[in-house]
Amino acid sequence: MSLALAVPASEAQPRIFVVAGEVSGDLAAARLVREIRSACPGARISGAGGARMAEAGVDVVIDTSDWGIIGYLEAYVRVPIFASRLRHVLAEIPRRRPDGIVLVDFPGFNVRIARRVAHEIPTVYYFPPMAYGRKGNRAAKLAALPVRVLLPFAFEVDKYREAGADAVFVGHPAVDLVRRETSRDAVRATIGVPPDARLVALLPGSRPQEVKELLPAMLGAVAALRARDARVRGVIAQAAERLHHLIAAAVERSGADVPIVERRTYDLLGAADAAIVASGTATLEAALLEVPMVVVYRVARISYEIGRRVVTGTHIAMPNILAGRTIVPELLQGDVSAEEIARHLSPLLFDTATPDRMRAALRAAVATLGPPGALRRATAEVLRRCGVEWHDATMG
Repeated sequence: MSLALAVPASEAQPRIFVVAGEVSGDLAAARLVREIRSACPGARISGAGGARMAEAGVDVVIDTSDWGIIGYLEAYVRVPIFASRLRHVLAEIPRRRPDGIVLVDFPGFNVRIARRVAHEIPTVYYFPPMAYGRKGNRAAKLAALPVRVLLPFAFEVDKYREAGADAVFVGHPAVDLVRRETSRDAVRATIGVPPDARLVALLPGSRPQEVKELLPAMLGAVAALRARDARVRGVIAQAAERLHHLIAAAVERSGADVPIVERRTYDLLGAADAAIVASGTATLEAALLEVPMVVVYRVARISYEIGRRVVTGTHIAMPNILAGRTIVPELLQGDVSAEEIARHLSPLLFDTATPDRMRAALRAAVATLGPPGALRRATAEVLRRCGVEWHDATMG
């Protein structure tokens, strides 16, 4: 570690190497990097990531944009590819001589990085592997390493601390960040949807595999409900430009008149009456915006069967996990069909009491995410690990 003595953030120039995979990790890392740069303008940040990290000022030396997969079988067949990628990242880190490593999400990969570097370089894991509701020793694997674990969910704290991990609850940054910027009517006008439409936001995920598996059923559900009521309309929130050809192809095959919009997910959710959402971070964002939703999830059958033996919890949708009960419908595997989605979506569009009850339950669930300021708290932990003194008066 080159910063042998702590120095104030205004004078420090720590070298930080960030590793993030998949769209969600790239976005989470980019947000953290911006906060680090605000607190410590001299920070020199490089890493492995995607377009969002590059936009935040990271020197992205390894592009991980297409590294995302979902499912145990899908990961297994790509082991040789990921072994090569692991060697690539591990070779790059010493070239950058970082004062600290920040690992973001991407657990199958980043836990292996931590094992190789944490004993030599101060390491922080932001959005670590979820241990709650899982069999095995996920928390113990990180507890065995000199890694500071920054937890976004309060229900994870006990699991990690019981395992002996250096764990800190920083809260979830979505509490600060999930805001719509444009009014409901303005968004609808932009995408050509009338004010009285029953608008459904389709969020098919950030991985190509998710789009292929889920979007056709989502489009079919909207078509089925539109046949019932011509006011029903759909809009697709595209997670990344690289997914456009897959999404556009699915829309063309369906024959649906559904616009595709990139990088306005919060505005689209805010303008929607309900949403169909791939299980993942987007369910939390929809919950923060109090959007009634149906959550869908589908992977290869063998991956699902393996997952059933690993996961001990009864829910996969984050709003349900936060609430400890079912507040939004979850459709898994074979239940992901246009008919089933439409059946669960219908009361959210045409009833009054059902969506109101769901919104109230979502408000209560997201109240557990912690107070505002999660990124400031995470930044403070990262800088301290790099030997940088920083105190934010707003943090007390």
